[in-house]
Amino acid sequence: IGFHGTGAFCTDTYQLIQEHNNRHPDKPITLAPSFGFLTNFRTEYNYEYPGNTSDNAAGLVFYDGWEQFCVDYCMSALAPYLNDPNVLGFFSDNEINFSSMNSKILDRFLAISDINDPACKAAVDFMKTHNATVVTNALNSEFAGIVAEKYYKGVKDAIKKIDPGMMYLGSRLHGTPKYLEGVIRAAGHHCDIVSINYYSRWSVELDTKVAEWEEWSEAPFMVTEFYTKAMDSGLPNTSGAGFAVRTEKDKAYAYQHFTLGLLEAKNCVGWHWFKYQDDDGADAANKGIYDNYYKMYPYLGKYMRNLNYNVYELIDFFDK
Repeated sequence: IGFHGTGAFCTDTYQLIQEHNNRHPDKPITLAPSFGFLTNFRTEYNYEYPGNTSDNAAGLVFYDGWEQFCVDYCMSALAPYLNDPNVLGFFSDNEINFSSMNSKILDRFLAISDINDPACKAAVDFMKTHNATVVTNALNSEFAGIVAEKYYKGVKDAIKKIDPGMMYLGSRLHGTPKYLEGVIRAAGHHCDIVSINYYSRWSVELDTKVAEWEEWSEAPFMVTEFYTKAMDSGLPNTSGAGFAVRTEKDKAYAYQHFTLGLLEAKNCVGWHWFKYQDDDGADAANKGIYDNYYKMYPYLGKYMRNLNYNVYELIDFFDK
């Protein structure tokens, strides 16, 4: 139906995809493995999270050993994928909490009780440098950018030493972080493609946020997660970030509507639909192209195919 690659979270199938590509070199499927740099850095160096909460994981970049760990981890974790031409690129982490609707990263680091914690010290020094006593949105965005800069630079410098041809796809920005100027600028400095998990919008924000991503990052972006759930699927659909629509046909329309907006954007280079198959169990939700009996949803498959097979003609249309 016009998809030619896989995204993050195919952990159990990365190797199977590579085996498929070896058997079918004329019809390869790209892969984009995802890793947990921050979690593994904490484990490897026996650190606690700053302030003893995983929300502050990004603060680990101020701890001793971050840059060297990135080199060592790239050599080990990425070993199966180095110099594989079908690896589109890799994600270093997933949805890092550079801030959220409910908490600013600068506030969180300043609130760490251990004043000798490197993340706390970085936040205190930042406030002193700006002669500030109150955290504002502007200060928070700037500080989040400093954290993100140190994070992305560590990973990018490491992969350049080991496999300069592999693209670095960033950390799948979501929620508040994808709208923070400092974070987007930092990602643009070091990521070959800025990855965005794009929820909570019916339409692509062409004249606002997408335009800002282009200005701030000076790099292309890729939507690495989005989906819509159909309420006539028979599943409860109570979990997940995607919007719910009445019917499967509406879900197919939603796919075309959103991706047409992405094709109209001059700085978007692709998208990953989340996900291949519906969720089952207690959190069953209609996220998939296929149901849990391995049957493709017919309208969704048809409308995906119609758009996916015409992307270049559609780009030409929008360019005119």
